Amino acid sequence: MPTAHVLSLITKLTALLVDIAGGLFSLIMVYGGIRFMIAQSPRSVQAAKELMIRAATGLVLILLVDVIRQVLQYAAS
Repeated sequence: MPTAHVLSLITKLTALLVDIAGGLFSLIMVYGGIRFMIAQSPRSVQAAKELMIRAATGLVLILLVDVIRQVLQYAAS
């Protein structure tokens, strides 16, 4: 498989991954925000905060994958 095809496939896959991650991030943040607002105990508040922090961390990691892909694509060209 030529290098151009591999790079094209990786580009499409990372773009799909970023799109899916963005959608999931939005849903999880809304869910976490609702849990935070209706929390009645400090434990529930902390659980909601941790959920939103984990969602943000996951999104950052996915975005880093895209940045690394772009750097490698630039280096390969």
